[in-house]
Amino acid sequence: MNAEDTPTSVSGPLRSNPGEPLSNSDLHSRPQREHGSSGFQFAVAEPVRYPEIGDCIDDCRIVAELGRGASGRAYLARQETLANRPIVLKVTRDFSRHEDLNLARLQHTNIMPLYWASTVPGLGLRVLAMPYLARTTLARLLFRRTKAPGEHWTGTRVFDALEEEQAAMPERIAVHGHAAENLKGISWVKFVVQTGQAVAEALAYAHQRGLVHLDLKPANILITPDGHPLVLDLDVARQPIPEGASLVAWLGGTLMFMSPEQKVAISAISKLEPIPCAVDGRSDLYSLGLVLACALGRTGTDEPPPDPQTLPRLNPDVSPGLVAIIARCLAPKPVDRYPDGDALAEDLRRHLEDLPLHGVRNRLSERWRKWRRRRPMGLALILMLAALCGMAVAVGFGFHQQNEDRRREIETALHDGQERQRLGQHEAAITRYLAGKELAERTCGVEQLKNELNQRLQQLRRLQLAKELDKVVGQMRFYALQDRTPLRLQWVLEGAGRKLWAERALLMDSSAGKLEQAIENDIQTRLQELVILWTDLHVRLAPPAQVEQAHADVREMLTEAERLLGSSLGLNLVHEQQGEKAPGARTQPESAWEFCALARVALNRGDPAEALQFSQAARDREPLGFVPNFYFGVCALRQKQYEQAARAFSFCAGQNPCAECFLLRGQAFAALGDTDQALKDFDLAIERNPEWGVAYQHRGNLHRMLGHTEEAERDLKLARSLSEE
Repeated sequence: MNAEDTPTSVSGPLRSNPGEPLSNSDLHSRPQREHGSSGFQFAVAEPVRYPEIGDCIDDCRIVAELGRGASGRAYLARQETLANRPIVLKVTRDFSRHEDLNLARLQHTNIMPLYWASTVPGLGLRVLAMPYLARTTLARLLFRRTKAPGEHWTGTRVFDALEEEQAAMPERIAVHGHAAENLKGISWVKFVVQTGQAVAEALAYAHQRGLVHLDLKPANILITPDGHPLVLDLDVARQPIPEGASLVAWLGGTLMFMSPEQKVAISAISKLEPIPCAVDGRSDLYSLGLVLACALGRTGTDEPPPDPQTLPRLNPDVSPGLVAIIARCLAPKPVDRYPDGDALAEDLRRHLEDLPLHGVRNRLSERWRKWRRRRPMGLALILMLAALCGMAVAVGFGFHQQNEDRRREIETALHDGQERQRLGQHEAAITRYLAGKELAERTCGVEQLKNELNQRLQQLRRLQLAKELDKVVGQMRFYALQDRTPLRLQWVLEGAGRKLWAERALLMDSSAGKLEQAIENDIQTRLQELVILWTDLHVRLAPPAQVEQAHADVREMLTEAERLLGSSLGLNLVHEQQGEKAPGARTQPESAWEFCALARVALNRGDPAEALQFSQAARDREPLGFVPNFYFGVCALRQKQYEQAARAFSFCAGQNPCAECFLLRGQAFAALGDTDQALKDFDLAIERNPEWGVAYQHRGNLHRMLGHTEEAERDLKLARSLSEE
């Protein structure tokens, strides 16, 4: 097939030419159970009615069709309520699980973002709205290039091709002048490598958030008119598949750009056999290696990518180092490939900057050529110094040059870490900072750089602790409001709280740089809540012979908390539970959080009506606060005010889509009789925490009530196996 693919839908790719047949290379395996049968078969798409030009979806009027496929179409539309801004509407069949919401939490400069998602009632259609940033994919550029075999392609030719593609559309996309000039000044090989680096960084970002693409190909890499790449189709990304998995709801891909382990996994799924090898982010890196080989080897998207070793013959501008990078991506065994997208992106960046590669062996001749390109006058300088000063000066120069190279690498590590920190890639930023710090320990005259690296590391460590504090306190808060909590989980939360309290000095220390204001404001409140929840857990878990010591531990922690955080009504309530009264204790609540503390006390003594009043007072003081709305939802649920509870947990899920919010909202919808929405919420809770027994328990009970005997037995069995006494 010569025409490019537009972004793939759930069960098949969209085509740039309407009516173009699907290629046999596009494989999507979705097992489904037949009625009255215990086997599985591949899903068959049923015909649906798609919108036409001129129709309106939500507040968007369709002006052109961008592409279509077996299960969906892509349209260019104008959003009339927002100044007729151009957007892309991707319309597919509604498969109800809505994996496309995975895209909503991916915010990266090289990933196509999602504006919103909705369904079309009665038509069974799912609509994804995305910005209209480009219409040309890498596949389309490769197609045009193969149609002109004698033409020499450079960045200028790429820019011209992108402009020609724009001319066919009713909506023109503005071109950033500086970016366009940079594009015009590079070669085709450099354009491809830059694109590969950007895609590798985007994949690393998605992998760090537990998602893998599994359908990366030239058709899923969009190129903006100024040459900026964007990864498409992450709306159907899924979690990695572990070795031995036997129940995989869906797995797809394109045969030509598929890794060996992904092909084996699809074969195993079709035979209902366990998957013999894990399918994770390294599978995406294999696909990216095939994309690079295809782009550098002057092959079309309907031709198999060439062997990396033949690339220098097909394109003399491809260096041995670039061949080695692609060859490592295409290693048959995942363990032999790059460990992650950041490592691959780093080597591609170093190749562009003529620096030695880290992930593959560097040939001496190529390292020499790179050095000459970095320092055009270096050889002449060395010869002159050698003639004047002899061997001693040459040795001194070598030492100085090594030190300068290290300094530059430290500066690069610091710059890379700052960029990744700005993009929210905190783990990758820490890795780069640590690499720079380790190199700085062996380099002279870089004290200022070393101090800045240490400050950045301390700031990121504090940010990670703040996020961990918010997560642990959220779990403690949830289970403190439940009737029963597994004993094993109580011990886990008690240990996590103890560990976080031990890090309180770092949490309160902003000398290395302040975090976002919202995070700074929450740290002190969350530490106070941690003390209140942890002390209750600590006393409750103490053996009878150690109860007195547990109370002594609580009093010691309260003294330290009041010294560090100041007195509050919440801490005073803990004093009262210990049979004490804090000196000068305040008895009237002032803040929303203090009203929440009173609501929790009321719930513990069995007075949900009073707890509801306190939580409502908390919401009155902080209407947009997560904690007040969470407490109000729990209290409304206890008082059987299910509609108010459902609204409160919907608000909370919008701020923090955690498993706890979806589970509690599912309970509210189940009580209201909205069983479909309740099942969806229980599914979302399990998706976010697959080892959460209580979520399986609630879903199993609802399946039993609906007469779904098989599903109920499966969920309740899982709940029993996951729950610890």
